Amino acid sequence: MKLPIRDQILWPLLGLLLVAVAANALFSAWWISARNRQALEARQRQIFGVLDDASFPLSTNVMAKLRQLTGDEFLIWDTVQRQVMVGTLQLPEATDRNLIESLDSVPEGEPQRRTILDKTYLVRASRLRGASLTRLLILTPDDRVRDAAREAAWVPLAIGFATIVLSIPMTILLASSWARRIHSIEQHVVSIADGEFGLQMKAGPIDDEVSRLVASINSMSRQLSAMREQLIQGERTRLVAQLAAGFAHQLRNGLAGAKLAIQLHESRCSLADETSLKVARNQLALVEEEVRGLLSLGKSDIRPPSPVDLIDLLDVVHSLVSLTCDHQGVTLAMDSEDQAPPVMGHSEGLRAAILNLTLNAIDAAGPGGHVWLTLKTIGGQNMLWIEDDGAGPPPEIAASLFDSFVTSKPEGIGLGLTVATTVIQAHHGNLNWKRVGARTRFELILPIAAPVGESALT
Repeated sequence: MKLPIRDQILWPLLGLLLVAVAANALFSAWWISARNRQALEARQRQIFGVLDDASFPLSTNVMAKLRQLTGDEFLIWDTVQRQVMVGTLQLPEATDRNLIESLDSVPEGEPQRRTILDKTYLVRASRLRGASLTRLLILTPDDRVRDAAREAAWVPLAIGFATIVLSIPMTILLASSWARRIHSIEQHVVSIADGEFGLQMKAGPIDDEVSRLVASINSMSRQLSAMREQLIQGERTRLVAQLAAGFAHQLRNGLAGAKLAIQLHESRCSLADETSLKVARNQLALVEEEVRGLLSLGKSDIRPPSPVDLIDLLDVVHSLVSLTCDHQGVTLAMDSEDQAPPVMGHSEGLRAAILNLTLNAIDAAGPGGHVWLTLKTIGGQNMLWIEDDGAGPPPEIAASLFDSFVTSKPEGIGLGLTVATTVIQAHHGNLNWKRVGARTRFELILPIAAPVGESALT
């Protein structure tokens, strides 16, 4: 059975208030009754003490004055004749036997409840000094005690019911507020369960358990969104790797044929232009490096890692792109330390990644531009900066620059940075980019002698 949280808060709280009010009223009535009875007994004892020491006779006139002062009835009871000698209570002359027995049987000491002439009294009896054959009876109307108890109970009852009347709207408001917050959390969780990851819910102005629960749900939503993006990106990379590897196999066969044709041309034609052949061989070498990078996407390199000298690697890249720089009018500068610690890995993959980033920098710099290759060792890591003074990536693709098929080139397919990122991550490194002044810097961070695990492209 569905029971709203508002009702779970409202009805138990109202029931608790009712029980508390009733218990308070009953206790007040009992306590006031007990106090009144104690006060009555004390007053009766005081009256007996005063009358016992009095030197005047207890006449009808004296008893009438006492009645006016105290509100009690007074009787002088003859224990021998078993009748009233003097009193303020008007009894019939033909007093019945039950009334006589009721008055005569009152013990001395504690007051007793007796019904006289259809009215209940608290009767106290005591013998006065010098009057051994008579007793003084003080009759206090019992309704005075009951009225005092009712008055004692009325005040807490009135206050309690007023509290309940005021508490009902406040409790409803409080329960409704909690119900709305919990309902919002329920809807938020349902949305996340339906796959709407990344949704954020306002925690509220009060730092309580519900706000902390909302913060935890928001954190879970962000983590689920990040995990989904990682899964999507991983699946996309896997599919791209399969596609790229297939194309690369076909390209490698074509490259092999082109190299064979150049070699045959050189052997048969003595008038061949050495410069043009050099450019052709250089371009084929560049394409071969790109193909190696694409092939690395499709399968793991099962060869054991070996030390890779990054300075030698940069020299090879410099020689490969020098003709391209001359052709496009780009100035290429290389700055490295005399000795740089080697990294553990595979030279072919790293060379393909660095070559791809360098070619991107040359294209970004444009005619008359500059490209810088800088290698430094900082804090146990090799850091390679590939910088250009071009305009930098367009703002609309800056945040997703390393995703597959993201490119600003009309003829590009957006796999170069994917290849580079995959290779660097397989070598336990990081690849990131940023603008430094007027330069665009791609930063490769490679740990020194880091063990290479399985390729991230499996």
